[in-house]
Amino acid sequence: MFVVFEPGGMRSPYVPGSVPQRNVSKISKSSATRQVKAEQEDPLSISRKNAGPSSLPARMYEQVESLTQSTRAKILAREIMSSPVDTLPVTASLSQAWDVVHSKRYRHIPILGADDVVVGMLSDRDLFRGTMDSVLSGTTESHTPAEGSIKSLVSHPVLVALPEAELCAIARVLLEERIGALPIVSEAGDLVGMITRSDILRVLVAHPDFHQWV
Repeated sequence: MFVVFEPGGMRSPYVPGSVPQRNVSKISKSSATRQVKAEQEDPLSISRKNAGPSSLPARMYEQVESLTQSTRAKILAREIMSSPVDTLPVTASLSQAWDVVHSKRYRHIPILGADDVVVGMLSDRDLFRGTMDSVLSGTTESHTPAEGSIKSLVSHPVLVALPEAELCAIARVLLEERIGALPIVSEAGDLVGMITRSDILRVLVAHPDFHQWV
């Protein structure tokens, strides 16, 4: 249900560790999609040893797992994803990216290649860092965003999920990979939606037992 898209068009099944290391280390090397059995140690307990008991992603995953176990409901990505999705071409400028961030209040933007397939993700933090680098290097005036390309700021390869991916598995992937958003693509590779931590939190808040978790 999870696939890694490479910039050159290559696709491979997702396995923990296939997504490059970020500024923060992975929480767990265990599979993010394996079934948790009663006799096995819950990967969440392993994650908490590193993430800390107050980690929002860890608490979110625990509540998602509790929700799906108590209701035995399979909540799928296609049921909660945001769609349609605003995107940018890999050739977009920093100022174009800032326009999307400011007008849509997005923290993550899927980046499309020439064939309109997702080739990477751009976060607001990467965008801010890239703009500041341009300002400090003197390539742009300090009061305007740089007109340079976002290409060097895009994170890739990008991890994506199919519409049939289950909410619990998605929450675990977000937790273990320390990412805040997951593009949802069709079997053909077309971008059909996006799931962020906020989308998962909305599902939790709407649950009738939410008041007992806080």
